[in-house]
Amino acid sequence: MRRAGLPAGLLSVLPGPGRVVGDAIARHPDVGKISFTGGTSTGRQLGHIAAEKIMPITLELGGKSPTIIFADADLDQAVAGVLYGIFSSSGQSCIAGSRVFIQRSVYDSVVERLVKGAEALRIGPGTDPSTQVGPLVAHAHRDAVAGMVEDARLAGARILCGGTAPNDSRLQAGAFYEPTIIAGVSNSDVICQEEIFGPVAVVLPFDDEADLVLQANDSVFGLACGIWTADYRLAWRTARAVSAGTVWVNTYKQFSIATPFSGLKESGLGTEKGRDGIRSYMHQKSIYIDLSGASIPWAAN
Repeated sequence: MRRAGLPAGLLSVLPGPGRVVGDAIARHPDVGKISFTGGTSTGRQLGHIAAEKIMPITLELGGKSPTIIFADADLDQAVAGVLYGIFSSSGQSCIAGSRVFIQRSVYDSVVERLVKGAEALRIGPGTDPSTQVGPLVAHAHRDAVAGMVEDARLAGARILCGGTAPNDSRLQAGAFYEPTIIAGVSNSDVICQEEIFGPVAVVLPFDDEADLVLQANDSVFGLACGIWTADYRLAWRTARAVSAGTVWVNTYKQFSIATPFSGLKESGLGTEKGRDGIRSYMHQKSIYIDLSGASIPWAAN
């Protein structure tokens, strides 16, 4: 089983000296708090250091976020949102909506739209304003992503689009990978459980709310979720039932600095943004001043 090599964060992707420097900074006695965004494995390493120092830590880690399309959704809006949620940033986003759950009655038509939309995305260098899908961070990471897709194919998955580097001769020098959609998988498969951190989505059918929530929560991660439906009561129930720190309804990857951002399970610890995020950098202190001048009775003669 291949694992993607680079989403684990700064300390794990830097060469040996970089890891030593990062470790030294975290352990330095003048460092009173760590706030880290990266992969779960590196977060665990930093968590151990924080525990040894009895120091607060905020961790924003990996994800395998579900994005859910109910049959009553505006399907044009939903397809556009799902494509953006997984393929923008070339999938190199902790909140990428990489598990796409589609209600069975519209599954075939939605998958067809998703494939058509993914194939139409413009791949190119990040310096080109018309580019929608840029390169991955490094060739080694691109190869790791390709390896996970190939492992899924060998296990019986169907690659509906992508699954390879683009043939365009102008892109051969970059770490490009085509937007990829995979079907014929179970939510328990490796490709559905491990963070890929690349432009790869799996599509999974569901039958009803109970089935959907069970599958969506069957993950070690709990970072984000997208819900597409015209029924806001259904959206509210699903948003409350899915284990995720952030839930979007009929949109995706939209933020406000005023709202808290956090992850559940192996997706993180603590809160960023909002008042709680600010408070995480503060210590409460109590100062008592006696203005009466009277002695404490217990010790008085």
